[in-house]
Amino acid sequence: RPFRIRTITSFITIDPSDFDNEASSLKEKIHACSRLLRDGESQMATAGFEVQTIRIATNPFGEWLVTNKENVDERLKRFNKLLSDCDINFCSLGPSYDPEHTTTICPEIVSIAPGRFSCSANINAGDITAALAAAKCIKTISLKDEGEHLQGGLGNFRFAAASCIDTVPFFPGARAPKGLGKDTIAFAVGLENGGFARQLLQEAGSIENVQKVFHNKMRKELLPIQQICVGLESDNGMHYLGIDTSLNPSLDDGGSVAEAIECLDEVGVFGHPGTMAAAAAVTTSLQSIPDVKTTGYS
Repeated sequence: RPFRIRTITSFITIDPSDFDNEASSLKEKIHACSRLLRDGESQMATAGFEVQTIRIATNPFGEWLVTNKENVDERLKRFNKLLSDCDINFCSLGPSYDPEHTTTICPEIVSIAPGRFSCSANINAGDITAALAAAKCIKTISLKDEGEHLQGGLGNFRFAAASCIDTVPFFPGARAPKGLGKDTIAFAVGLENGGFARQLLQEAGSIENVQKVFHNKMRKELLPIQQICVGLESDNGMHYLGIDTSLNPSLDDGGSVAEAIECLDEVGVFGHPGTMAAAAAVTTSLQSIPDVKTTGYS
């Protein structure tokens, strides 16, 4: 296969009551996610796709974690243990919409060993208060060093300041969709496709050919993934949200998205004239691939 699957991410809505009765309801949700994700991982591997990670993302943590501030640490530790029991190593707790939560709760979330939790802060255009709170949070996290998952500023790989988008499967900005019922589990797929983008843009040669090449070649590779996901939706009673087709680089040689865009005649050097037009052509093409259900940034 010409690219990897960066993540299969399941989305759940948590309610404070999920922590009642020794968090039995939360345990049930995590186990249901785990079954779905393991099934998806297995079927993708059988089809020849390398799945790098499986993940869970929740609704904004302010809706369920901080309803009683005295229980924050206890709930995080219980949640962490349930994820560990299912060998789920990545979990995004959604965005903060409260500057106070951003400066106090987000660093605590990121600090929980062994670094399973991520979170973010939603910042709308012109919101200086939210931006300053996020900056303070980033600095606080950067100074933490109690554990390998925090040393050298690594904690900030698990925090993002962003204008959060529903159904993004990528971390740390992932969050469950608004309106997702508390008894409903949804899922989406994210790709690692920088190297494949390079191949396609080399073939396209110029901006005018980008859409044709992406629609033909990307569609061909995505349809088997979609077929598996539709089957998972039917077999598990879950809600399939789609594939995030946005370009994501790898650490491999030739995996850079910037270098991929430089393959177009109109660009030459990334950042020079033609770059914005090329990026727009690629984005528009990825958002309109025929017969493929897209989600997230795409």
